[in-house]
Amino acid sequence: MRIDWKDVRTALVDFYQRTPKRNLLSGGLFLLSFLVAFFSFSLSHFSREKHLVFFLEYQKGTLAGEVRSIPWKYSLEDRVLGLVEELLWGPMDPRFQRVFPLGSKVQSLLIRGRNLYIDLSPDVLFASEDIRVGWDERFRILRKTLSFNYPRFKQIFLTVNGQLPGNPPFLAQNPEKQKKMVV
Repeated sequence: MRIDWKDVRTALVDFYQRTPKRNLLSGGLFLLSFLVAFFSFSLSHFSREKHLVFFLEYQKGTLAGEVRSIPWKYSLEDRVLGLVEELLWGPMDPRFQRVFPLGSKVQSLLIRGRNLYIDLSPDVLFASEDIRVGWDERFRILRKTLSFNYPRFKQIFLTVNGQLPGNPPFLAQNPEKQKKMVV
């Protein structure tokens, strides 16, 4: 079976002449938006980048890396968030132990210049049977993972529920109340 291109062309010209122009325009815009969405989805969801996530080995108690393939995102904040979440979820290799307890979450992540600010949920401070390191060691491992994969950050600030771990909580006080209390 051979395709007669003259008949195809005649059918397309006939279709174009009989169809109202606004229908052709709306159909063309729909097709164009579908193609743009399809290609942007395929580019963003199928490209991945490999990162090294550090965990403690059960036997030796030393740091060891586990390679993770994380979906690539346009935003640097989203890519860093994906890396931190991989560490929070724990290792896939049974030779490694979890660093953070189950339920630990990133509450916010912000990049300003070469500084990274991460606020974690209070769950990161709790001890459990499967976590054998203190919170200061957990934060050291998190900083190591971030600085290894993203050396562009000059400083990494980690807070828990908006507070610096190990520091007394900041209490905002009304100066007028303080004067009355002193008198």
